[in-house]
Amino acid sequence: MKILNIIKRIEPGTALLKCITVLLACFFGSYITGRFHEESGSIGAILACTAAIVVLQDKDLKNSLHTGWLRVLGTFIGALIAWIYLLFYTFSIPGMLIAVFIEEIICMLLKVPDNGKMATITLVVVLLINREYPNLPPWENGLLRFSESAVGAGIGIFMVWIEYVFQKLRLLWKKIDTHAKRK
Repeated sequence: MKILNIIKRIEPGTALLKCITVLLACFFGSYITGRFHEESGSIGAILACTAAIVVLQDKDLKNSLHTGWLRVLGTFIGALIAWIYLLFYTFSIPGMLIAVFIEEIICMLLKVPDNGKMATITLVVVLLINREYPNLPPWENGLLRFSESAVGAGIGIFMVWIEYVFQKLRLLWKKIDTHAKRK
């Protein structure tokens, strides 16, 4: 009986949905980045997949839209602050820490939920990528990271919507089936 309870926890549809989400985010994140900066194409895939998976965690469409919006907003703030930093300074650990401190204060002032944890992640990623690829213009680096996150969030939201549509269809089918059995 315990094994049956364990097996009932398995939702192949959810696992398949996540696989498709990761596949799409990986492809589009890598593709977008690769068109402009081939060397960081795999980073584009990572960031798009991360955004898609974070958004996909909310099975509710309204919550997914909210999570996606926060992801995109945070990414925008982090990329913008990183771009401004890189206009005036080259990468350094103390500079990165000062930028993170300033970014956190800005997010607090703007009342960004979670004090902009997505902004911090994006800021650090943009700065670290700049250290690895110093010839990548700061504006392009920030724009690529923003694009990857936005694409991933969009894919996550789209897949939650697909799941929502399938749930509605299942309920409709069940209702039709129940009605037919009564006759």
